[in-house]
Amino acid sequence: MTVSDESDPFVSRLDPSTRRTARKTGGSAVVVGGAMAGLAAAHALRALDWEVVLYERQSYAEKRVNCGEAMTGADAIPLPKTAEYGFANKPPAFEVDVFTGDTGSRTLAGKGVFPSTDAYVTDRNVVERKWAEQVAEDGVDVRESTGVTKAQFREFSEEFDLVVDATGQPSMASKVDGTTDEYAGRMTALNADVEGDFSDLYPNSLILFENYLGYSWAFPKSETRANVGIGWAQDNLPDDYYESFVAACERNGWPVPDRSAMNVYTIPRGPSLDPDRAWDAENCIARVGDAAGIANRFTGKGISQAVESSYLLAELAAEDRLDDYASELYDRMKNEYRLAYIVRGALEDGRPDILGGVMDAVSGIDVESVDREPKYAFSRLVRHPVLLAKLAANPTMLSRLLDAYTDNWEFRKQHA
Repeated sequence: MTVSDESDPFVSRLDPSTRRTARKTGGSAVVVGGAMAGLAAAHALRALDWEVVLYERQSYAEKRVNCGEAMTGADAIPLPKTAEYGFANKPPAFEVDVFTGDTGSRTLAGKGVFPSTDAYVTDRNVVERKWAEQVAEDGVDVRESTGVTKAQFREFSEEFDLVVDATGQPSMASKVDGTTDEYAGRMTALNADVEGDFSDLYPNSLILFENYLGYSWAFPKSETRANVGIGWAQDNLPDDYYESFVAACERNGWPVPDRSAMNVYTIPRGPSLDPDRAWDAENCIARVGDAAGIANRFTGKGISQAVESSYLLAELAAEDRLDDYASELYDRMKNEYRLAYIVRGALEDGRPDILGGVMDAVSGIDVESVDREPKYAFSRLVRHPVLLAKLAANPTMLSRLLDAYTDNWEFRKQHA
């Protein structure tokens, strides 16, 4: 088989020699979980002419998803970037404000403005529904409103050449193995779509750090509609989620959502699994997206990382190198999560002055490049000797720096 559709965002990333010689290295695949990571896996494997079955436990027509609606790296999603397909707003920049607290007496400790060349604020449920329709048209057997039991999941390894676990966290593979405690950590977040006056912010988006272990946000979809939310680290949860969400909306001038409009979800932190766990060679099971624990442990951003993991898996399948998936995934993600691990120390240590200084220093870098190409952020930081002196004088930050660059972090730190 020759893969020739270079306009496809997955096919275009393949090496030209791979596009000329790509062959079905397995033949059949089952993808369990039909959100962004699962859809990306189904799309990419089908582009390689695999026979693909996709299971999604909910109906796409009824699925209410408004988490992860600010999507960076959107060019990797093979859909027209129009409102009909769920792409509501293309923000020119993401603003990040760091405050000294979450009370009326707070002051601004630092600010970053991060240009956005390839990001959209979306109606994610529409994006997923349209993508599911497209992969079905391309020949994927989409079985929505169909859950998968642990017994069925075990049997898939006998029925298919490749099993893709895109079930989120804790993943189906973790449930089957009885290892649902293997993540290094996660965040709990509340969010809702609200209507109100966002004309002062639109078309930009806003993320706020307010000197607690978490953050809040407003992602406008228009001048009168936005997704607003707040998240906390798992070991720093408030007594009353909803009241804390209401307080965040009130202090930041956002409309307060009805309790019935709220969504609650968890954000995994980083590629927390041992790389050996991302690929089960004996049973041909690969974990992608949240099922592999992939989300930036500082920002919580995970859509582009999820798509990247699925496309990487399919790319290696085209090269008959599936056994390299775990190590390649870790190598591609580790620098991003090293930076996130280090910077998150300023939150955990209650140092808005350091976090604000970091935002001031790295302001102006593309929002996707801050995460995916941390060399740009590091190059900015070394130009700020006063900030570096603060970092060097802070035991938490020094410890995290040492951990990050000796790989004593994430899963290794958790299981030490």
